[in-house]
Amino acid sequence: MPFIAQKSKTIQETNKEGKLIPVITPEVVITLTHMETGKEYLSEEEAKKDIDNPSTTTTINHIRRDVEVKIAEMPPLDGSSNL
Repeated sequence: MPFIAQKSKTIQETNKEGKLIPVITPEVVITLTHMETGKEYLSEEEAKKDIDNPSTTTTINHIRRDVEVKIAEMPPLDGSSNL
């Protein structure tokens, strides 16, 4: 099951040397999956406990990490912004 590693999903502007610069804070969703069993972990800690557990054969190489980055809206790339 995916878990949110970073909850914010905002775009703000900051003034740097007289220019307004967009500052993007994305929402980050991570899914950790055991590639052999298909088990999805609810956190980094749960996956680490499985790896560290001597009664399982799970290694770090068994864990797949999918990362999804979501932003509210991409600002214009030409330098103009009307946030």
